[in-house]
Amino acid sequence: MARGQLTLRDDNGPNAVDQINSALAALGLYAEEEVVLDDDEFWLWPENEEAFDLWLAVQTQWTRDVQGAAGLNYTGVEVCMRMRGIRRPKVQERLFGLIQMMEHASLDEWAQRR
Repeated sequence: MARGQLTLRDDNGPNAVDQINSALAALGLYAEEEVVLDDDEFWLWPENEEAFDLWLAVQTQWTRDVQGAAGLNYTGVEVCMRMRGIRRPKVQERLFGLIQMMEHASLDEWAQRR
């Protein structure tokens, strides 16, 4: 049995609780208590910690155009990885791919808000 608090941001839409319950059911699980959506907290899986730390570090590397953020300066991202001691090519490649996914998600979200 797994225990803990499951949280999800409210801005995931009105069906967020149903989506959580469906996802749990797909894994053969169910919530013993009512699912509570909390927008002040999130959980990070340990295997994503390095990528998230890098993501936070590269937030000074956004390029801008007339509409706002246009994308990350990839040279700056590469320098940030080197300065943090991330030198193995396979690790750099994996982290860079994850950073690009977060970059695209951020740009999509900002475009929807405009």
